[in-house]
Amino acid sequence: MRKTRRHHYLEYRYGLRTPPGITVTDDEVKDLRLAMQGEVITSFDNGYDAARQLSNHAFSPWPLLIAYCEVPSDVAACLRWAQKLDIWLVVRSGGHSTAGFSANTGLVIDMSRFRYAVVEDPTGPNPIAVVGAGTGFGHLNAVLNDYNLHIPGGGCPDVCVAGYMQGGGFGFTSRTFGMNCDNVESVRMMLWDGGIVIADANTNKDLLWAVCGGTGNNFGVVLEISYRTQRIGPTALYGFGLNWVADKSGNAAAALDLLQTKYMRGCDPRLGYMAFLAVDTPDPEKTGTPLLMFRAMFLGPEKEARTLLDPLIRSAGAISDNKVDGTGSYIYLNDHLLSYPREIPEVPDLGREDKASVYVDSPLGKAGWQSVIDRFLDSPNPWTTVCIEPYGGKIEAVADPNAFIHRRDDMDLFVDVFWMTDQEQVEAQRYLEDFMTALAPISNGHSYQNYPRRNTPDYRFRYWGNVFDKLLKIKKKYDPKDVFHYAQSISAPTEPDARLSGGGPDLSGWIARPIEKVSER
Repeated sequence: MRKTRRHHYLEYRYGLRTPPGITVTDDEVKDLRLAMQGEVITSFDNGYDAARQLSNHAFSPWPLLIAYCEVPSDVAACLRWAQKLDIWLVVRSGGHSTAGFSANTGLVIDMSRFRYAVVEDPTGPNPIAVVGAGTGFGHLNAVLNDYNLHIPGGGCPDVCVAGYMQGGGFGFTSRTFGMNCDNVESVRMMLWDGGIVIADANTNKDLLWAVCGGTGNNFGVVLEISYRTQRIGPTALYGFGLNWVADKSGNAAAALDLLQTKYMRGCDPRLGYMAFLAVDTPDPEKTGTPLLMFRAMFLGPEKEARTLLDPLIRSAGAISDNKVDGTGSYIYLNDHLLSYPREIPEVPDLGREDKASVYVDSPLGKAGWQSVIDRFLDSPNPWTTVCIEPYGGKIEAVADPNAFIHRRDDMDLFVDVFWMTDQEQVEAQRYLEDFMTALAPISNGHSYQNYPRRNTPDYRFRYWGNVFDKLLKIKKKYDPKDVFHYAQSISAPTEPDARLSGGGPDLSGWIARPIEKVSER
């Protein structure tokens, strides 16, 4: 795969050139293939277009190689090969980075074949789930369901644990059991030099603290995560839905004000939910109805849930959604609440996406929420979704357990825009920029790192705040050559920023310790 050969191929098919300096030969590609049990895909191979594609079709980079790793030695071979040839590498598990950071123009180390979940001592008092980095939540939930066990996870079955966990990981049960990263017992990780480490409460504790919330593609390649599990019976959860028409009547705004003041911080932690502003389009040929959709999961009997939710149920304009009302297992309700009778959000196949997030920690009031609804109603197309992920409960119950800092907030509020054509992209992204400008006064300046957005200059403060200085020290310890880097990775800022230090626990003793490895290469 010589440079001129690749250039000719890309110019003929796509009118593109590879970035300057990327030059590998057929023999060099063969060397990597011979060193791996897994598969190496180049632009000359069948399946390259499918292999390079991310979940978000807004980003379609052309990697030099995509390596599907199947065993740890495959990962080590990729690390050696990329560093020897000075090829930029990136690690991908599910490919769901909303900013497209799980692909590049160099080497993509794909971990999707590390797809397994094994439950240790499932009938014992403390079952542990050992989960491969490329395991999606659909697969994981199916395995856990056999034992009536649970780990807080996301709504999308294709999202994989490694990237999700490293960014925090919010789901329906996070108010009850904490963020996904709060349930991690240990992490098995391969470092830049091919050495394998275990990070837990007794070994490489600083790395465990950093990985849980410090965001993926920063410290090494996650191979495996061991989770503490929660025992939930097949009928222990009650699912519930309410809708309000999102218009200028004020009913939806009053409901959002009620959610923020009564059902976030300080509310019964057995209640988990998400709320959406979205257009319900049962008939694609007709104009849909803008709705506020409330989808809840309660760990307890229906009667107690309805007593807790009674003010919402009785609020003006509330419409019970009987299609999502009932008792069931977590795997059933998690799927049902977000996809029946239609997906939330409902967007065209191959739709492109941009997303931006803000954290809110002070009341908006009814007028403030009405302004959010009014902005939503100005969307240039019917696919925009505004989502509220409520905090409180177990999320805020523990102090500084890891690098996930967003624990004293009411909610993560994000706006999701979609488009199909270039003109729609211009309109949708201009709308998103205007929306974010309007939300800035009500935000505390932070954003959820699992919803990154490109061209965010203050991302260090937005994602990691005053624990950034600790993350930077741990990054330099475990990845001293900055092998794992991308546009928003952990790196020293160009200008001093006092907001980036002074927070979190004292980890100086742990950071000063030598790295303990279980395998050297």
